[in-house]
Amino acid sequence: MRASHADRERVIDALKAAFVQGRLTRAQLDTRVGQALAARTHAELAAVTADIPAAPDIAQPIKPARPPSGNGAAKRAVKSGVGAITVIIVALSGVTS
Repeated sequence: MRASHADRERVIDALKAAFVQGRLTRAQLDTRVGQALAARTHAELAAVTADIPAAPDIAQPIKPARPPSGNGAAKRAVKSGVGAITVIIVALSGVTS
């Protein structure tokens, strides 16, 4: 099956990651990027990265827990108050124009 430009870019990104992780030398990276750019099929692309072990997943930063939400009625009151103020401002801006 023919490889797309996006397929080649993904392989090049994987090669760059392997270089950063110390799995490839600069010379190996350069050679393999050239091979990836010249590859026309998925099989040719797979051969470029066949001997590179899959990188371990990089841990995602833990998002801080959201503070407990307050009273739902209070939130609705604030939202409706903001809406009411917006309506008043719009109405008054039409009167003064």
